[in-house]
Amino acid sequence: MGAFPMTLDAGAATSLESWRDVLASAFVPLDVVSVGNRFHGRVHARPMADLQVSVVSSTRQVTRRTRGLIRRRAGDLYKVGLQLRGHGVVQQDGRTARLAPGDLTVYDTNRPYELVFDDDFEMLVLLVPRRRLKPRAPRVDDLTAVTIPGSAGSGALTSALLRGLDPRVARPGPEAGFLSDAAVDMLAACFAAQAEPPADTVVTAAQRYIEEHLSDPALSPSEVAAAVHVSLRQLQKLFERRGATITGWIRDRRLERCWHDLADPALAARPVAAIAASWGLVDAAQFSRTFRAKYGRTPREHRAQLVAG
Repeated sequence: MGAFPMTLDAGAATSLESWRDVLASAFVPLDVVSVGNRFHGRVHARPMADLQVSVVSSTRQVTRRTRGLIRRRAGDLYKVGLQLRGHGVVQQDGRTARLAPGDLTVYDTNRPYELVFDDDFEMLVLLVPRRRLKPRAPRVDDLTAVTIPGSAGSGALTSALLRGLDPRVARPGPEAGFLSDAAVDMLAACFAAQAEPPADTVVTAAQRYIEEHLSDPALSPSEVAAAVHVSLRQLQKLFERRGATITGWIRDRRLERCWHDLADPALAARPVAAIAASWGLVDAAQFSRTFRAKYGRTPREHRAQLVAG
């Protein structure tokens, strides 16, 4: 693509038609649906070597990058969005990033995406050519539309760096090339931290989430993976390295809780099926079979043996 425009105020709009033109000029062609009776928007943008830093300020809206618009003009860019004001939702590749002020996410202009802003908002957008980011962050496509909290760790450092590049106040001169390199390096480090969280930390967090939600019969491996911010496939591999599966871990922890409750004299009057259901095992027949397979006796036999003893 060509050089980014040498401008600070990339344009303002008071209608959706003119706003689409502003966004296409500053970024790539986008479709916009306004939410509400009033509309206004403005984009401030400034090139920084081969990157572009922009701030989008506007009223609530839904913005989409469709397959048709991609065919019309491919971007071959990644957009890194930093929420400055208001809240936003970014959807791409089946994932959803929910952004509060300070949070970041990344999305790819060569694939469909959707941005939803339910109120007036302000977002800093860093445009990075694919050729700059992909070699430094090869797993970036696994992180599209993933929320990167800006409150701690590499997310906080990246958020602070991007805020310092706000085109309304920052005027890079001869140092633009160095700032461009620093931004890409920081993004690469931030994405690496997100894409490769410490295995023990992820598994521990997943196990903790499972423990806290054992009573929910709808608890699923995909829910656990989403809760600890990794893909289901990645979480499955981490459990498999420990000789387990997520489904098996959930089942075994539920059975162990039932084993202890059945042995509790204070719960002697509670029906076996009620104890099982309290730990998310609502199919009484299936519970009895799996309990016997694990412990060599049925739940009733287990309880009777303890009472007889």
